[in-house]
Amino acid sequence: MNIEKNTLIEMMSELVRKMHDVSPMAAKILSVLVIEGCAEGLTFEYLIERLQASKSTLSTNINFLLDKGLIYYDTKEGKRRKYFKSFPFDKRFSGFLELIRTERDFTLRFRKYIDDQDPQHTDRFLERRMKKTGILLDYLGKMESLTEDFLEKLKQEDIREKL
Repeated sequence: MNIEKNTLIEMMSELVRKMHDVSPMAAKILSVLVIEGCAEGLTFEYLIERLQASKSTLSTNINFLLDKGLIYYDTKEGKRRKYFKSFPFDKRFSGFLELIRTERDFTLRFRKYIDDQDPQHTDRFLERRMKKTGILLDYLGKMESLTEDFLEKLKQEDIREKL
C-alpha cells in the first residue's frame, strides 16, 4: 500500500508541477494533502516528518501554495496549530473553467481582430490561422460544457451529502 501511495504522490507531483508551474517541494506538499489528507487536515509537523523537509523549506512552499490559492488551512478553537488542506475538486476545477473561458474570450477577440483586417491583406497563413481558431473555439466550447456539467454534478453530490 505504501509503495502505491508513494507512486501516486510522485505521479500527482509531476502533474501539479506541469499544471501550476511550482517547485518540486510545493508539488509534493499539494500531492500529499490530496492523497493523504483527511477532513481534519494535515499539520505542519506531520508534513515535515512525511516529506523530510526543513521547517524553512516547508514554510516557504506552504506560503507559496497559500498565496497561489492551491491550499488553505483551518484552525481549531483554542489551538494555534494549523491544519492544511487541498482545495476540493469544485474549487480546483472552477479555476480550470475560468482558464477555459479566458482562453475562449481571447480567441474570440483575436478572431475578430483578424476579421477586421484589410480583406486585401488576407493570405493563406491567415486563412489557416482562422480555421485553426475555429477548431480551438469548438474544443473550448466542449471543454467548458463538460467542466460545467462536472461542477454541477459535484454540487448536487454535496447537496445530497448534507441531507
